[in-house]
Amino acid sequence: MNSTNRHSRLAIVGIVIISLFSVLFIRLWFLQVVSTDTYAAETKANRIRVISEPAIRGNILDRNGKVIVESELVNSVQVRRGITDQERKAVVPRLAKAIGKSKKYVNNRLDSVKFSPYQPVPIITNVPYDTLVYIKERPELFPKVDVVRRSVRVYPDGSIAPHLLGYVAAINKEDQKLFPDDKYGPEENIGKDGIERMFETELRGKPRERKFEVDSRGRLIRVLKDRPAVVGNDVQLTVDLDVQRVAQESLEQGMRAVGGIKNTGEKFRYENFKASGGAAIVLDARDGSVVALASAPTFDVSRFTDGIPIEEYAKIKDPASNFPLLNRPIQGQYAPGSTWKLFTSIAALESGVVTPEEVIYDRGFVEFGNPPQRFNNAQKQAHGSVTLESALTVSSDVYYYTMGFRFWKYFSNRNTGSKNLDKGYAIQGVAKRFGFGQPTGIGLANEATGRIPDESLKIKFNSQSPDPFAKEWLPGDSANLAVGQGDLLVTPLQEAVAYSAFANGGTLYSPRLAKAVLSPGGETILRKLPIEKRGQVKFTTAIRDAIMPGLIGASLPNGNGTASGAFAGYQGMEVAGKTGTAQVNDKQDTSVYAAIVNPNPAPDTDQPQYVVVVFVEQGGNGGSVAAPIARRIIESLNGNPNPASVRLVYNKND
Repeated sequence: MNSTNRHSRLAIVGIVIISLFSVLFIRLWFLQVVSTDTYAAETKANRIRVISEPAIRGNILDRNGKVIVESELVNSVQVRRGITDQERKAVVPRLAKAIGKSKKYVNNRLDSVKFSPYQPVPIITNVPYDTLVYIKERPELFPKVDVVRRSVRVYPDGSIAPHLLGYVAAINKEDQKLFPDDKYGPEENIGKDGIERMFETELRGKPRERKFEVDSRGRLIRVLKDRPAVVGNDVQLTVDLDVQRVAQESLEQGMRAVGGIKNTGEKFRYENFKASGGAAIVLDARDGSVVALASAPTFDVSRFTDGIPIEEYAKIKDPASNFPLLNRPIQGQYAPGSTWKLFTSIAALESGVVTPEEVIYDRGFVEFGNPPQRFNNAQKQAHGSVTLESALTVSSDVYYYTMGFRFWKYFSNRNTGSKNLDKGYAIQGVAKRFGFGQPTGIGLANEATGRIPDESLKIKFNSQSPDPFAKEWLPGDSANLAVGQGDLLVTPLQEAVAYSAFANGGTLYSPRLAKAVLSPGGETILRKLPIEKRGQVKFTTAIRDAIMPGLIGASLPNGNGTASGAFAGYQGMEVAGKTGTAQVNDKQDTSVYAAIVNPNPAPDTDQPQYVVVVFVEQGGNGGSVAAPIARRIIESLNGNPNPASVRLVYNKND
């Protein structure tokens, strides 16, 4: 290698070294001069700790100011996250013995997916004082075990209206997406369903926020900020606690009673009624306020406060438990049976296919078609000559089958004029005006919409069927729709809203759950919650006057109506109602009753007017089961907080 090449290589190496040192010096200058403020801020942030503590949640009150849900500070044993396997192996047996629980119980709590992964696991609440002292004085035996004061939801009157109230539990990522601006801490609870969810922002309050400056070892230097917690506001519902309690009791009593009775029908003869579920609703017909909303089977909402044990949750989710978490008033979908005859009557009168005075002879069945197909009354009972009023009172299926066939004749001639199609679909048109087939707007999660059948629905459902008649709207479809059967589905709440609109003269309300937001302790009204009108259903006073006497006759004490037996000896506000017994494929009949309490209040007065609707799955006859349940609820509306137990009757057909 000559000297020229050697000098060239040395020069290149020198340039590389100088370049590297230049980059290093530039980087040092950037860190020390340009980024001084940024890194100083990050260093300061590393010395700041912020701790958020949940506020006491606001109370939930009934319409009269009685507390339904409140928060209470209790002693709670909890285990911090991050406990090692070795610590857990030693701690679990000691902790189980100290609190009087099994090791399996403690381990299940620690392993439960119901708790936030960032939140200490609550093991047990309401710890006795001597247990509290024992654990606190022996930290070496209980590493990462704390006894703390924490706020929990309590229910002074027991588990009232759990489907309506909802519950609170540890926040998760999905909850944080719904409330992105509210800055929830990882140890906070949040409303998960019902009222607790709907009014989360009001009930939550503002958490306590403490900001500390600490040294490099995490030791406290000084407190920079301590913002005290602000108690959550109270929410006053439209629900009457006493009526709600009676509604729940009555539903339970009626279902339990019919569960011990054998079915006499042909299909399920000699089998006991299953009474697998039910719903009971009371609405104030004057403004849509929910006075009571009960679903059965029910569940103990207090068990969800700290996260329900896995094995208990598995039992609730087991189909054998008949789905107690299902909110049947808004999520149950049923054929309404003969309670639907109210809306068929409106359609028939408006369309002119019948007059109130027309007499139809009911011989227990009616035939239609060629060859003729026979449609029978319940139990094939003949009612003789009936008009609209008496057909409603005794629930003549023959009368309403006849209406259905008349509607179908217009439908079959639909191509000769649009008015014929309107008349052919008159029942569907009335149903939509009264809010069926759409949510009621109550605001609770997962509300079902029901189903109003027509030819387009049949085409959709049977698109793959080779049978051409499966896609046609046939005479039997109109006949079944007229008596609340076939492919028709409604929710109990939809029916209650629709009956309320008929009762009050046509105003369709969205069901109202709460009337006001109050300051903590309920002393001051912060915000009144408005009545929400969805629209006005137009029908004439003459139509209402033609229909209402038949509904009154159906529930007249000691009369010949289908609910007369249920109201034997009744004294109180007048009741107009309609029973229903809806047939269900492969299941026992659904028992239904819809009532208007005080159907004709004196004008220009403040007299109350209520609608009571009861559905009992696989409960049988509407007049025998659902009507007696409703009668007990109506007794509470008359001012009796402890009515006599539900008494089933078996002397009327729907």
